Amino acid sequence: MHLSRSSVTPNATMLQRCGTGVGLLPRLDVRGRIERALEDPDGITPVFQPIVMLATGRVVGYEALARFPQGPPQAPDTWFEQAHALGLGERLEAKALTAALAVLRPVGTYVSVNLSPSAVTSLEVLEAFPTDLRGIVVEITEQQPVEDERALEAALAALRRAGAGIAIDDTGSGYAGLQRMMRTRSDFLKLDRALIEGVHRDPVKVALIESLVRFARRTDTGVCAEGVESLDELTVLADLDVAYAQGFALARPAPPWGLIRADAASACLAATSAAMQFRTGRTGTIEDGDRRLEDLSGMLADVDSLDQLAPLVVQYAAMLDADFALFSALDATGEALDSIDARSWTPTGERFLLGDYPASRAALERREALQVLVDDPRADSAERALLTEMGYRSVLLVPMHTRGRAVGLLEFYSHTRRLWTRTELHRARIACAQLGPLIATLGAV
Repeated sequence: MHLSRSSVTPNATMLQRCGTGVGLLPRLDVRGRIERALEDPDGITPVFQPIVMLATGRVVGYEALARFPQGPPQAPDTWFEQAHALGLGERLEAKALTAALAVLRPVGTYVSVNLSPSAVTSLEVLEAFPTDLRGIVVEITEQQPVEDERALEAALAALRRAGAGIAIDDTGSGYAGLQRMMRTRSDFLKLDRALIEGVHRDPVKVALIESLVRFARRTDTGVCAEGVESLDELTVLADLDVAYAQGFALARPAPPWGLIRADAASACLAATSAAMQFRTGRTGTIEDGDRRLEDLSGMLADVDSLDQLAPLVVQYAAMLDADFALFSALDATGEALDSIDARSWTPTGERFLLGDYPASRAALERREALQVLVDDPRADSAERALLTEMGYRSVLLVPMHTRGRAVGLLEFYSHTRRLWTRTELHRARIACAQLGPLIATLGAV
């Protein structure tokens, strides 16, 4: 949030770039008002924006933000940008840090403070911290080029040893932030407002946030969404397993200690409650295979006939983006497969001897999934010929077992030449593990 020191010597051109947007201030006036803010005990007033745990709707922390009550009406970022251009940035950041930490926060919460990369390595700024940094999170922005990455990483490591948490601000807004995220092993990722805005109607943003949440889960990192301005955004973020959020939809920055909006807290609890409920179908921006698999798994519990099972198998095929599903039931001799059209669960009258299809036999015996492409010279020639005859270009064969014995293969066909992803293979195996015992119970084999 703080723009900071340029590598160029301060001059009139630099100060023009630091203008307020309504007129340019002479260099001495800019320096003078920054120095007055530094000298005035009340030159910087902190305000605090609540950070909310989305699973509970409760405040777990506050982000401290600087306000300049005596200065001209300009954004706080502009103050820090101008200060760094004049060589006063580290002093101003140290003063803002001191003001934020001087306020006693509520028990059980933490306070998050923003520092530019150069400030983190500044002795003047580091001396503004107390000895014990537990309950303090240091947010590092990517708006400033880092001249010495090793020095920054060493400073962050020292802060962490003293008890501080480390957050990477504006994650998702640029490549530099992603690089820093991987190097610093931060405790929190702060998702940039540009990624959050309109997420409830943007599947691309949903996909990107999902990937960041998955990364964070594997690295034991908390994810916080910044700039949440609508309850629709809030609900989708909660459903994406984003752990924390802040923004106007929850509460505006205010003197200590502001409360969050009641409707926002209710929305958090409603999203958690919805996740606990069994649903037979979903609609909305978030629509992925894992959620569909969850829904279908729940629906299987109510199936008591093959007629009820057939449409669910069709939905399993759709989950895998397959065009057609076929069940090949292993006969009593264990030497042949009888084809059943999964759309209606009716026999097709076709029987295939496993002796003629060694790849299918091996899949059943080894409990291995098998992919066949119509033009793959390494694939079993009999499987390829059958695929061509059926008019498809690829098939995924997944073995089914129950009580230690094979019951058949569930086959997913596609008109396009494609390889199923590892994720799809995992889902198909889960589906077959669930369907195998049910099919045997219903007497299909």
